[in-house]
Amino acid sequence: MAKVSSDITESYVSEVKELLEESRKDIMTLKNSQDDPECLSRLLRNLHTIKGNSRMLGFSTIEKLAHAVEDIYKSVKDGNIKNSERLVKLVFAVTNKIEECAMAVSHKGTDEQNIELYLQYCDKLAAGELIDIESFISELNRERGELLLDEDEEETADNVNDIQSIRIKLARVNEIITSFDTMITREFHLKHQLDELHKIEEKIGSHELSKIRKQFESDIYALETSIFSVQEQVFDLRMLPISIVLRPLESTIAMEAMNLKKKVKCEIPSTDIAIDKVILEELGDILMHLIRNALDHGIEPPKERKAAGKSETGTVSITCVRETKHIELRVTDDGRGLDYDKIRAKATKLYPERTDEIRDMNDRELSQFLFQSGFSTKDEVTELSGRGVGLDVVWSNVEKIKGRVKIESERGKGTSFILHFPLSLSTLQGLFVFSNKEKYLIPSQHIVDILYRKKTDFITLQNQSYIQLEGQLIPCFSLSSLFEDRKAGIMLDEEPVLIAEYMEQRIGIIVEQVQQYVSLVVKPLPKGLQNFTILQGIVFDEHYDIVPILHVPEILKKFKQLRGYDIKKYEAATKKRTVRILVVDDSQTTRDIETSILESAGFLVDEAYDGLDGLEKAKTKQYDLILTDREMPRMTGTVLLDNLRRMEQYKDIPVVIVSADQSQTAMQEYEQLKASAVISKGDFKRGNLINVIKGLVGGDA
Repeated sequence: MAKVSSDITESYVSEVKELLEESRKDIMTLKNSQDDPECLSRLLRNLHTIKGNSRMLGFSTIEKLAHAVEDIYKSVKDGNIKNSERLVKLVFAVTNKIEECAMAVSHKGTDEQNIELYLQYCDKLAAGELIDIESFISELNRERGELLLDEDEEETADNVNDIQSIRIKLARVNEIITSFDTMITREFHLKHQLDELHKIEEKIGSHELSKIRKQFESDIYALETSIFSVQEQVFDLRMLPISIVLRPLESTIAMEAMNLKKKVKCEIPSTDIAIDKVILEELGDILMHLIRNALDHGIEPPKERKAAGKSETGTVSITCVRETKHIELRVTDDGRGLDYDKIRAKATKLYPERTDEIRDMNDRELSQFLFQSGFSTKDEVTELSGRGVGLDVVWSNVEKIKGRVKIESERGKGTSFILHFPLSLSTLQGLFVFSNKEKYLIPSQHIVDILYRKKTDFITLQNQSYIQLEGQLIPCFSLSSLFEDRKAGIMLDEEPVLIAEYMEQRIGIIVEQVQQYVSLVVKPLPKGLQNFTILQGIVFDEHYDIVPILHVPEILKKFKQLRGYDIKKYEAATKKRTVRILVVDDSQTTRDIETSILESAGFLVDEAYDGLDGLEKAKTKQYDLILTDREMPRMTGTVLLDNLRRMEQYKDIPVVIVSADQSQTAMQEYEQLKASAVISKGDFKRGNLINVIKGLVGGDA
């Protein structure tokens, strides 16, 4: 037949998906209630619609599959076969194949696929024959390993006028977003030039210059408005409906429940909320872990539920609510709830050194252990296992999407996992704060409160500062203690304290000033800062200055297990080692070059203008390494080296000779004098020098 126009195909594929979603619900309803003629009639009607529309449009593969399922349920209606688990598993596999074919229609314009295996098993079942569903699944998996759907094939159309939409790869969208980042940076530079122009205007008082400056200012702000408006629209291109992830979970829950011999119904209200595709990709894995834990460890077997006075059928619900620029998503089961006594006992067994601390923990604090790798209160191992297996993955994936997760549970009533995450990762909400006289952005997702406290409000126990909040003592740490070079802080009557929450524990972060709440576009860390784990990116502030974003979980990890009496020891242990180097050379230019190279690598450098001057400096101060030229007036480098090796404090200190003479005789002399290394002036490259020195002093400065 003639090629179907794209708008008709879109409508057809959309309808097939809707009918399949309704059909899957009816399939599970019929499984739990064998006698529901209205549900059965609706299911047959939907299958018939899929079959008829597919035949009309020439999509014979989908037509045959829908017809095969229709025949099975006609046999059920006639009483020839029972609606067994074997039947449900087969039918679900066929409906998944129909959906796969519909996606192929959308991507390639054809549904042609090999479906002989599906039709063979469907025909047998409809005829009342016994089928081995496990063999079917095994064969299916083998076929899937051999056939891969090509998702990169481009759509075509006979008539360009028929095209109502285009496909664009996500990579292209990301490239556009990156281009906007560059454009915004250049716009910041223009604003800086505007400020300079304003200063010149004030200095010379030119009326003409004032007119030019005002027009320039107006144009820049109009440009800024346009840039951010278009950028927001581009961000929206990455937004996808969250229902893409939620919709398939109903069939997943049904299949997993059958495998566990449990009766479970699923409640997932429809929603039109859209979120960033990057978040959506992580969310699917997060929800799968939470659902499997709810089914395996939360929902009780039918007999246990009946004995507890519950319905034999358990419920797993997923609700999603939008809160301004954030999402709250709850995964709830009405199962047995968490056994906190069991969690406490297991935690004490795993962490005996924390016995007293664990004994005093409340339920909320105990739940943090569930997110630690390998922690499970379940005695026996199943395919899905207990709550502890997979929840460490949940925690790490939630952190990836800049979210947080908490648990609410009541024994015998059930458990809720509550996720909070942003709509998009393109922008970040947070607070500008000052600490150590520097400006930082602290993301808001981990901040639960901001307090202002006088010095007298802090409680000191074993050298550790605490504040009391909601009947709880919260340990407080100064953010400036993380930085190597402490600067004199601002003396304030009241200190701002940000209450941060991580792993169900709260910590106070003391800063010098909380400036404002902002929502800004995030840029990645420059290469030079990527090794700093407490930083996660950068933003530009209102003055176009770069502001680092603090990674709150990493900061809290450094603090949360500290005891008050360990603070000073911790700071001493984590303080970066300072390597002091003496540069000895009679050439001022050479000394300047070497000093510049070494200081840029983080070393502290002193200079000496010849060997004798170097020897005097070495006697008055201890150096970690000495870099010396060979030929110098008053005292050569080799004589300096010989003198150093006679001094007890420099017997083993590295000494590097910088010399163009690397003849065999010279090298033998250096070796005899115990030179640590020799660098040729002819090959005096920055990387070579730094690598040699780092190798001698043991790593970074």
